[in-house]
Amino acid sequence: MADMAAHPHGQPSAGLSRRNLLIGGAMLAVAGVSYARQPTAPPPLLGKTKLDTLMPDQIGRWIYQTKSGLVLPPRDQLSERIYDDLVTRVYAAPDGTGVMLLIAYSGQQDGMLQVHRPEVCYPASGYDITRTREHPIRLSGGMELESRFIVAESRARTEQLIYWTRIGPSFPTRWIAQRWAVVEENMKGIIPDGVLVRISTIAPDDASALAILDDFAKELVRVAPAKVRQALIGRAA
Repeated sequence: MADMAAHPHGQPSAGLSRRNLLIGGAMLAVAGVSYARQPTAPPPLLGKTKLDTLMPDQIGRWIYQTKSGLVLPPRDQLSERIYDDLVTRVYAAPDGTGVMLLIAYSGQQDGMLQVHRPEVCYPASGYDITRTREHPIRLSGGMELESRFIVAESRARTEQLIYWTRIGPSFPTRWIAQRWAVVEENMKGIIPDGVLVRISTIAPDDASALAILDDFAKELVRVAPAKVRQALIGRAA
């Protein structure tokens, strides 16, 4: 009121104008700092190359057979939006042992890899998750890859599988850890890339299944071309 009284035509006082300028300047400064700290995405790992075109047709004793036959979530706009690449392949060994491989890769990961997590897509396809536990995969060179072992059962069949997620340099085995891995990279000013790798089989028991799955995972990392290996295990490649 005092300011308006000093200016009968309703013009703001010089003091009020200065306050507005100071507040406006402070807000611009905060906005500038926020913009400067926004995370940035690294250059695309694969460029315009599709991951499937780089995949080997032979992995150890397994030979590529087909792209179909895997458990997948319903196709929707969410799954199409969050992945740059989705590889689905079935491999078979001479003794008839089959292995199903899924690789879901995103060059800019925002924590949404859950759409292909077995805990989500298997129940959505009519399976019950009957057993699950953490399972380290010991790769050559002494690297230990954190993964999960899961048994999924339906009326038609039982699948045993291992899967791992990589978010930047991290290998979270739980959903909350996956989200936190994204936050940690964002705090460093980075939008991380991410991948989910799922390997499944049908075996008479868990021990037999784990032997098959571990063997395939080791061979996959060993024979994969450099760019594929980097997508699978990141900087450790």
